[in-house]
Amino acid sequence: MERTLLPPDHPQAPKYWMHEAGGKLVPAMKRYLDAYDPEPGDILLIRAYLKQWIDSPVWDGDIGDETRADLAGLRAEVRELRSSGDITMWLDQALGLGIDPL
Repeated sequence: MERTLLPPDHPQAPKYWMHEAGGKLVPAMKRYLDAYDPEPGDILLIRAYLKQWIDSPVWDGDIGDETRADLAGLRAEVRELRSSGDITMWLDQALGLGIDPL
């Protein structure tokens, strides 16, 4: 599923983790990407980030029924992420659909 993302300042665009200004998500993502043990709260932050990413309506465009079902599955599963392993499996599925939040 090839998509052109909306400009980052568009209200419906998914927001990239590297542009987050709160000071907590970027270090959490770096720990995850560098395969360090997560600190308390990291999984919650990453899950919230991935949720806003996958819930963006930009992914709802001209897609077939199978892809729509896969997208619905990702949207449901993101709410259940509890570990770094869960995040990795979820990201693999998202990448399989051409959705890359990293």
